[in-house]
Amino acid sequence: MNVRIIDIAKKAGVSAGTVDRIIHQRGKCSDKAIVKVNQAIEELGYEPDMMARNLALKKVLNIVCLMPNPDETEYWSRPIAGIEQAISELTSFKVKVDIILFSTRASSFSEACDRVLNLQADGVIYVPLFFEESKVFVQKLNQKNIPFVHVNIYQKELNPLCFIGQDALQAGRLAASICKLGIKDIERILIAYISKPKQEYSHIELRIKGFLEFFSENRLPMEQISQLHLKVGENDNEYETVFRDYLTASPNTRFIYVPNSRAYRIANILKKYKINGITIIGFDTLEQNIEFLNKGYIQFLIAQQSKNQGYQAVMTLFNALFRKMEIKNEHYLAIDILNKENIDFYSGRMV
Repeated sequence: MNVRIIDIAKKAGVSAGTVDRIIHQRGKCSDKAIVKVNQAIEELGYEPDMMARNLALKKVLNIVCLMPNPDETEYWSRPIAGIEQAISELTSFKVKVDIILFSTRASSFSEACDRVLNLQADGVIYVPLFFEESKVFVQKLNQKNIPFVHVNIYQKELNPLCFIGQDALQAGRLAASICKLGIKDIERILIAYISKPKQEYSHIELRIKGFLEFFSENRLPMEQISQLHLKVGENDNEYETVFRDYLTASPNTRFIYVPNSRAYRIANILKKYKINGITIIGFDTLEQNIEFLNKGYIQFLIAQQSKNQGYQAVMTLFNALFRKMEIKNEHYLAIDILNKENIDFYSGRMV
């Protein structure tokens, strides 16, 4: 059934002009009329004509996406590909989507935030890699009444319009459940967090927290778990030496859980020194991770539909700004478990 404005007016007991003003947010109407019209819209299942609304727009909606540079970290090429897909689908609408890249340094992030603020955006999508700098950015966005969406990393206390990505806590619990299936009393688990110096990301902390919570709640021996923060700098031999020293001191290590995308670095060391019998669980379908998965040095990758993150972020903000839809605060995407047997069939792989 094609619901017309006149049908809504009749149902609500108001004039068609009042319905038109409420739907298109033009002029003032009483709270009572707004309630009646919204109730009639819901009961009749009215969907506004999007193309008519598009023609009625007096200006182009400007969405700005602030993303890490994929030339530095391959992972970010997939969310950006999702953003580009959304851009192609919105070509018929008065919507402009810009992508601004930043290096994974706090100073570069802050400089990129200033560029965003100068673009007169109607909405912003960004990855809050740096919390303190994000607080400053969000304060300025709020002053300008610009809604924003978080992608991949959820800084809940900054109150984004929506978060789109993986539930990091549950992803950690999932990894722990895999370990539970194979761990024996005398064996050990290593949580190996590999990062550049001064990188401490909240989603990584949640993945570790979820892992430990699962073991605690299932009354599994926490003393079997060790943590090692391996920092990758100019001298890769340094973190390699630290890792090998750990394995020498803990020969019963059975599982290595890498809570970020650098599982391939651990796998490369195991291959280099012909160390066998260790199960590696890592994250993300980077080309290097897939290579070691296929060769049997990584056994499981936990993937997070990274392309869909970028796509859903743009479409969510479009629906909020253009269609005036009510948006859920959290949009968690599926947590996928990949191994050598199913990686070739996974549509979200990086290559």
